[in-house]
Amino acid sequence: FNKKKFHQKNFKRKKMESSKHDGDIVLLSCITKGATAKASSTWKHDTRKFGPLNALDKKSDAAWKSAPSDERNPLAFYEIYFQQPVNVRELRIQFQGGFVGTECTVFKKNHYIGISEGGKWEEFEDLFVDPVETNEVQVFPAEEAESGEFFSALRIEFERSTDFYGRIVIYSFEVWGYESPINMNNSF
Repeated sequence: FNKKKFHQKNFKRKKMESSKHDGDIVLLSCITKGATAKASSTWKHDTRKFGPLNALDKKSDAAWKSAPSDERNPLAFYEIYFQQPVNVRELRIQFQGGFVGTECTVFKKNHYIGISEGGKWEEFEDLFVDPVETNEVQVFPAEEAESGEFFSALRIEFERSTDFYGRIVIYSFEVWGYESPINMNNSF
């Protein structure tokens, strides 16, 4: 009996089942639920004060602050890794005005299945993120087409920033949706 293959097979089957969900969406990007974050850069390399986890921490008023972008490579990114497969229904992002990431592309990844089957980033075509210059929380809903798909990580790439130096500041990055009934952490 190969426990890993058994859970992978059930995970794939669950992914193909109906997109109907019971109940309301829940906050998926909680540090208390084991979500982690990674980013392209951190202001002054100070992850305690400006690291990517700050945007997930509801108890803190700290933020993720990127370092200034390089003219040769202006791309910045922010990634969230979940402890179990999730079905994302919307993002709620609060930028600092004047430091808003723009020209965004969202990607998804399933690192539980393996490189050959889903370990690479794929564009999340049904989640369009187009932030505006504001301090208010902005909500970006996902289209219904991929509503039955579960994955384990989310990445947003910012081609530009409203800041002259290319810095991005995110006070809150919330991912809302559904958790998979299959917990991949207990399956290996």
